[in-house]
Amino acid sequence: MQQTALGYGSALLATLIWSGNFVVARALADLIPPWQCNFWRWLVALLVLLPFAGPHLRQDWPGIRKHWGYLSLMGILGVTLMNTLIYKAGQSTESLNMALLVPTAPIVILVFSRILYGEPITPRRLAGVLVVLAGVLILVSRGEWQRLAGLKINSGDFWALGCALCFGLYSLFMRRRPQQISPLSFNAATFSLGLLCALPFTVAEACLLPLPRLSPALITGVLYAGIGCSFAAFWFWTLAVDRIGPVQAGIVYYSLPVFAAVASVLMLHESIAPPQVLGGLLVIGGILVATLAVPRQRGR
Repeated sequence: MQQTALGYGSALLATLIWSGNFVVARALADLIPPWQCNFWRWLVALLVLLPFAGPHLRQDWPGIRKHWGYLSLMGILGVTLMNTLIYKAGQSTESLNMALLVPTAPIVILVFSRILYGEPITPRRLAGVLVVLAGVLILVSRGEWQRLAGLKINSGDFWALGCALCFGLYSLFMRRRPQQISPLSFNAATFSLGLLCALPFTVAEACLLPLPRLSPALITGVLYAGIGCSFAAFWFWTLAVDRIGPVQAGIVYYSLPVFAAVASVLMLHESIAPPQVLGGLLVIGGILVATLAVPRQRGR
């Protein structure tokens, strides 16, 4: 029970921190190009992580060297591509579109868990997912269905879907993390390999586009993304997947729009309509339905 509680708590903390990433993506869209934003974000995260991971890296080096292919794949999915795609999406799509598309990642996890690992999609879990999706739709549309009908598909929506796909696969493949590689070593290795893969694209973008100008908003956004969304959130997410598995952690991830709505009230002083409260309650209720186990009655 303690390990399960730690898993769900870690998934909630990671999701809470990631909810601020949408604000950062929108705020930095005009200040720095996506590849450079992503590169500096992860470089900050790696520099913060190394003092903690150093002793573990020396101990886990044989396992890292043996599984470098797997670690490279995880680095490409989680570091090179995922957030570059969301920053790219933030340049050309509405926040409503992003809020609708990015939370589809748990569906990717659910489907591929069935295909690759034979994990059953139980009626209870499916019902919980459907309730959560209904809550997300109400939450992001404020109960005004014409807003959903008026949405237009653009290139940014495909970038957001790409982000959701990368996150779903990253979380799914997390269960294959070799046990001889600690979470700190795993994150340090994937951060490094992901940065290495992103370097050529970052250099090319810097040569083709004007260099960003330093400003308090740019520095604050990159530091929040690096220390919060990358270092802290990915640490919590690794713990969550280790303890409760990618499917259960992915369902908790559905609470992201709820945290994003709360953040918009606290930070941007936006108002919340009653339909959004209903949507938030449905999201929370659906998560509880899908994740809480039903105790089995013992036979007489």
